[in-house]
Amino acid sequence: MKNRINGGSLMRHGILLLRCVAVHVFIMSVAFIALAVGAFAHSKDDNLNDILKKMEEAEKRIATIKADYIRSIFFESTKEKQEVSGTMFLKKPDSIYINQKVPQEQRIYISGKNITIYVPENKQAVIDSWKNFFDGDFALAVIINFGTSWREIKRTNIISFGGENEKYVVIKINPMEHKDWNIKIYVSKATMYPGKAVIESDGVRREIIFKSYTLNPALDKNMFKFNASGIEVIKLN
Repeated sequence: MKNRINGGSLMRHGILLLRCVAVHVFIMSVAFIALAVGAFAHSKDDNLNDILKKMEEAEKRIATIKADYIRSIFFESTKEKQEVSGTMFLKKPDSIYINQKVPQEQRIYISGKNITIYVPENKQAVIDSWKNFFDGDFALAVIINFGTSWREIKRTNIISFGGENEKYVVIKINPMEHKDWNIKIYVSKATMYPGKAVIESDGVRREIIFKSYTLNPALDKNMFKFNASGIEVIKLN
């Protein structure tokens, strides 16, 4: 059964859910570009443009990704913390499948055209246009394809060395105009892989910790297709 929703609380709930997922996907997508890049071990005195170029070249060597993760969301106003975990699969150029396992199973499908969130327990799926969703008012739209969009990223965002400690080298991303969010990628000095990624926006801190990941695994293309039957499908304009 399919419904097209034009307003009301259900639509607002769907948009909020999509935004949350979009932030989640963005953080993971950005962080994984660092997987094959030893350039992050450079100091703040190194040429950042050279580092970005190496990231772009490294991104070209990544065709598929599988990763287990833990994602936490902390709300500053209420001091509330939520935590979820699952597995993410990515297949270039534009296919992503996320199987969230805890606390509630959700299956999230993203293609170059649509984003679909399916909750088996509720027998309900929410679908929106990926392009229309990001062309709206969501600040991170321009950098969802981080590894292949450097010119656009540098035009509207500031990418900089964020310091280092005993465990991590930090890369920061800040918008030039809308300064209500920032992203930090923490790259492990021991493994040269991203240990975690953090985005802070509007009093909310989202963090993803990577438990394990595999570059270029063999993935079945059918896992990226949403084809559940006998459920309610809600399409958002």
